[in-house]
Amino acid sequence: MITLRPFLAATLLAATPGALVPLRAVAPATSAHSPVFAHVPAQAPRTLVLAGRADAFRAYVTTGGGATAFARLKEDFDREWIQFPFPPEPQTYGDPEPKARDTAKADKWRAAQDACGRVSGVAEAGALLWLGTGDARYLAKAKDFLLRSTTWSLDGNAWEKGPGPGGTDIYYNDEAHFRLWRKLPQVYDLIRNELTDAERAQVLAHLRERGERSAAWIRQGRVEQAVKNSLEGKPSSHPIRFVAMTGLAGLALWDDLPEQSRDWWTLAYTFYRDRFPSWGGDDGGWGEGIAYWRGVIEHASFQDGLLAIGDPLAYNTPFWRNTPYFQIYNVQPYRHSGFGDLSNAGKFDIEPRTAEFLLHLSRVTGDGHLVSYVGLMRNDNEKPAEAGLKDLNRNYPTSAEFLLRNFTAARLPLPAPRPLADLPSSRWFKDVGWVSMHSALGRPDDDIQVTFKSSPYGSFSHSHADQNAFILNAYGENLAINSGYREFHRSPHHKGWTWQTKSKNALLIDGKGQATQDLNATGRIVVYDTGPRHTRATGDATAAYQTEQSDGRVKSVLRDLVFVDRRYVVIRDRVTLSTPSKLTWLLHAESPIEWNVDGATALIRGEKATLTTRLLTPENSSWKATIKAKFDVPVDPKYAKGGVAGFGKTGEWGEQSHLLAETIEARADHVIYAVLWPERDGLPAKPLAARLTAGRLEITRPDGKSDTLTLGDSTLTIE
Repeated sequence: MITLRPFLAATLLAATPGALVPLRAVAPATSAHSPVFAHVPAQAPRTLVLAGRADAFRAYVTTGGGATAFARLKEDFDREWIQFPFPPEPQTYGDPEPKARDTAKADKWRAAQDACGRVSGVAEAGALLWLGTGDARYLAKAKDFLLRSTTWSLDGNAWEKGPGPGGTDIYYNDEAHFRLWRKLPQVYDLIRNELTDAERAQVLAHLRERGERSAAWIRQGRVEQAVKNSLEGKPSSHPIRFVAMTGLAGLALWDDLPEQSRDWWTLAYTFYRDRFPSWGGDDGGWGEGIAYWRGVIEHASFQDGLLAIGDPLAYNTPFWRNTPYFQIYNVQPYRHSGFGDLSNAGKFDIEPRTAEFLLHLSRVTGDGHLVSYVGLMRNDNEKPAEAGLKDLNRNYPTSAEFLLRNFTAARLPLPAPRPLADLPSSRWFKDVGWVSMHSALGRPDDDIQVTFKSSPYGSFSHSHADQNAFILNAYGENLAINSGYREFHRSPHHKGWTWQTKSKNALLIDGKGQATQDLNATGRIVVYDTGPRHTRATGDATAAYQTEQSDGRVKSVLRDLVFVDRRYVVIRDRVTLSTPSKLTWLLHAESPIEWNVDGATALIRGEKATLTTRLLTPENSSWKATIKAKFDVPVDPKYAKGGVAGFGKTGEWGEQSHLLAETIEARADHVIYAVLWPERDGLPAKPLAARLTAGRLEITRPDGKSDTLTLGDSTLTIE
């Protein structure tokens, strides 16, 4: 576990404007006695650029570390946004329920978000440019967009009468509301003294209602019942996203709306102090997967608010110190699939905004491993803080937000890089039931990465029905993949394929997998151990498979995954049922899978690597192998053809390959072994061979070596 440096050479901003206090390795402030209001500054502004810090901000953006970012912000604003007309108010478009959303509604849903992103982004940039330059034109633009946006309707129920105003209400389109609510109160905080009494009254009346609806939405999402690292309170993903911005809105409106602001601040402060995160715990995992982990950047905005006002609670929990490692161990610098919902074309890599945030965390924690990881990024985009205002409709955090985050932590030095090779090659994120194994962590072109999941988070929220599934990347290649796409949430393909067990490197029992969107479709890691020649994880997915079978039929579903010599993988599946069944062993790839009947061997050929998989059973069973070249549920043609704007950076859309190897005989007790051998630059020099003898797995490796594995319930020998 990484711990905070006892005394930082540099210091953080304290509650008193201009004062500085060191960040110490104090015990996490998680006690119910931690004061909620103790560090709230006495004067506004309390967000963005705090009272007494305007001169420091001007110096930072003119001659200091933020000069390049600020100049780019100004250049883009002057060229494109100073004359940008205020957009029409987004309209309602029918039933807003995600279950009722089709491809046409998805376009209108996103269009409203885009409009709101532009409105709040222009207001934010204008306010900061005014503060940095004193140019009244920027202030006028910020005021105009703030005032016009606070005339928009919040009657989201009006859709029942037909299209009309109300399209940015949180109860109608929470993503559109999201883009307004996270910025407008803080813009007001910065320019309130430049508004007339009538203008302030208008803005505050609107923000009061928008904020109260936000707080009610959060509470309806059971956020106050949320439990850290638990689905006990049945947390709702979207309401949790609004906690940070609602707390910061309370800080921004502290003097103007004293009753509401203290309620909002208390709601957020106690959530982060006592209950955050529901989706993970002290190990730093995130149950919704690698892409939705990016939500921590939004939650970190509240931590940065605490950091700026000198509250010692800021980032001061084990989760914040460990969560960067969820990315380090699970996200490569090349495009690959991953567990959980992945937007659009279903591939992921180290993103510039994530990298910038991790550098920020490295300053806060003093962890040089984060600096080394960011150095692996191959994306040639500019730093997010220096990206200006392009893609303002879709991007968040915006470049202005990164500029402010960097200003807040500007006095904290970037630590020296520390080699990733010094870290353990494998890591078990106990909080979410993920095990990530590497052969060469920090050297992606040489690395074999195997990720195994058996999670207590089930298939709930943005998780899929994928207990005991695995993903394998090797030598810069996306090989054994998590199959499928998400054009929009709950699209036919998303529900009918991507959510389903059949799209995973997992098992089916008589053609059935695990229930989707189900709290009870859980798994758990029951064994994790490492030795000189192995890393082993055993997952128990019994509960998950019971959700789709008759009561009492599924007795036990266990999968052992062993990474041998950091070179190849052995998988053993053990399934016990009350009545006989056939099992299907699943494997998915981007390139066509080849099947050799005689050797019960599958081959995946990638551009940089291959994966050979040999299946065998104690009974030397034969297999009925089917290779599908198309999804059971097709991708929306509009997305497959690349016709949807804004998604060009996620990789290509296309069909994938799917191996279904079914046992010929129905049995009540099954044991299946698989040996997976990744090879760089083509086929192995020699064939992969394996046989089972009296419970011992004898492997003839393509590199000329031989191994004999004996797997017990909790023991392993390799000879």
